Amino acid sequence: MDFATTFEEQLRRLIGETIQVATDNNLIEGRLTDVEDGTIELRAEAGGYERETRTVLIPLTAVNFVREV
Repeated sequence: MDFATTFEEQLRRLIGETIQVATDNNLIEGRLTDVEDGTIELRAEAGGYERETRTVLIPLTAVNFVREV
C-alpha cells in the first residue's frame, strides 16, 4: 500500500470535520467535504467582512500537512 492511497483513506475519515490544510503558500481552514481523484475539497469562509463560503480545491500533491481543528 502506498502513502498516497493511505493518506486519501485517512482524509476520507475526516469528511464533515473542520481541518487546516497547509500548502507552500497558504494555510486554509474549512470543512472537509470530499476527497476524490487526488484532490481535497473544502468549504471555507471568505474571511474579513464577507459572510460567504467558497469551495476550495487543493491537489494532494500540494499539501504539506493537514490538521484537525
